[in-house]
Amino acid sequence: MDSETAELVRNASKPLELNAEPGDDVLIVSDTRTADSVVTALFAAAHQQDLDPSVAIMPPRRGHGNDPTPVIEEAMVSADLCVMATSTALTHSDAGARAQRNGVKCVAMDEMTPEILRGGAASADYEAMQPIAQALGEIYAAGSEMRITSETGTDVVGDIGDQTYWPIAGKIVDNETQSICAFPDGEVGVAPDEGSTQGTIVWDTTVHGIGLLEEPIELNIEDGWVVDIRGGSEAERFERTLREEGDDNAWYCAAEMSIGINPDAEITGAMRTDKKVEGAVHTATGDNYDLGGGIQSNLHIDGSTVAPSVWVDDRQLVDEGELLVEP
Repeated sequence: MDSETAELVRNASKPLELNAEPGDDVLIVSDTRTADSVVTALFAAAHQQDLDPSVAIMPPRRGHGNDPTPVIEEAMVSADLCVMATSTALTHSDAGARAQRNGVKCVAMDEMTPEILRGGAASADYEAMQPIAQALGEIYAAGSEMRITSETGTDVVGDIGDQTYWPIAGKIVDNETQSICAFPDGEVGVAPDEGSTQGTIVWDTTVHGIGLLEEPIELNIEDGWVVDIRGGSEAERFERTLREEGDDNAWYCAAEMSIGINPDAEITGAMRTDKKVEGAVHTATGDNYDLGGGIQSNLHIDGSTVAPSVWVDDRQLVDEGELLVEP
């Protein structure tokens, strides 16, 4: 094994070390847009840990949140642990939700590339992130309202009292609807009460399916639904995706509000890393059924804001991209 492959295998081992048990049947789901070296590294990492890995490869799905092939969906539901290393996210697909509700441990690794797996967010100290994730989770659990603002124009509020939240930092979050982590990881999110979100969200950094933005995309939200989209050509592209590829529920917002907590994550143009950047936030349109919400859609699209300020009730958690909460 050459040194480059060894480095990929070393980082690919991390989510398995944190979540798998010896003898687990591990399904690695991929598609033809994902680099062979990523899939090979995941397979080798699983094999080295006395797991029983299988690989399933399919054509790329059209959008984030679209289902895999029926054969792969059935394989996902029967695995002990499913690594979703696809170019588009299976996390919020019906198949992903079904697998999680069936108790399958899932690891989201959509948009994974050799470059992402080689370092940065993937090489972070995940044990050190756990206390921060738990501290933020406890604040969410005790809170009633989240507000996010930014100098680029975001000013949005949503009710979070008694809503599902997830403190994920490489270890599986296991609740009534979720059995999942991501890799690279590091975020604490919540699914606001349906219909409660009001205001404006400005994505100023990265959007699923677009990448790094040249111009911000502004979403105006009333009672939890996008009523207006403003910006340049990328805003038009996003709106076209909702109209042509989505369903009525694809216009729901915010499906989630999440704070990144990974200190080693950097902006790369891929949501896999950009939404994990410490002090950044990402919000989403569309499906949140697997997040404990009540919205089912064939799309779930994340967008990130790089230097926000965030409050839960009267407590400020982030100040212009600086995370204020300590373990």
